[in-house]
Amino acid sequence: MLIKDMLVGKTVDILIDREDFHYHFVSKIEGVSGCSVAVTAIVAASSRLFRFEETDAITLIYRVQDRMWKFDSVKGGLAKLENQPVHTFTSYKEATSYNRRESFRVSIGENCLMRRVVREKNGEEEEAEKEYMFEALLFDLSSGGAGIYTNQPLEIGDYVVFDLPTNVGLITCYGNVIREADVTGRPFHHFYGLSFFQVKAGLDRYLFEKQRLMLQKERGG
Repeated sequence: MLIKDMLVGKTVDILIDREDFHYHFVSKIEGVSGCSVAVTAIVAASSRLFRFEETDAITLIYRVQDRMWKFDSVKGGLAKLENQPVHTFTSYKEATSYNRRESFRVSIGENCLMRRVVREKNGEEEEAEKEYMFEALLFDLSSGGAGIYTNQPLEIGDYVVFDLPTNVGLITCYGNVIREADVTGRPFHHFYGLSFFQVKAGLDRYLFEKQRLMLQKERGG
């Protein structure tokens, strides 16, 4: 599987490691040429186009039917396609098979104070971000997202931030609501699935340690 085999109109997952943060975006393929693919421009949380840095470690995840492919050693850039901004990714290497289980999910079951971030106009001034606090139960967690219970109504696409206390400090997670479900028989009215687009480094290590302790407990160790 090479980049030239990608199809216009499909989506691709874009994973970026940058110093203290991990980013995760999903974007639609707008064009393919040789070893490069152009996708709908990625907009960062600040509502500006995402800018790549030379030291970014970029990975692409692409699905073909029931199989997923992982492209490493990718270089990202910004260009124009038919006078519209697009992000471009180039890789000369063949993709390897990818199993989403590599990103394991662990149960958390802890109360967590979260923030819903909205952009509001202040009179005729430019939009500014405002945060609204709400309580939630962090049900489960993976490097790509989380499941939460809450009584706070949210909508698909809402921008949510929370801090996860660990033995190496706070890990800040930034995500969007991608699914919702009504809840019965629990003290909460709603369940939401979050997909992270930015996470402070250290989450994978935290999850690994959590899973190790869970397995140890199950084995009676």
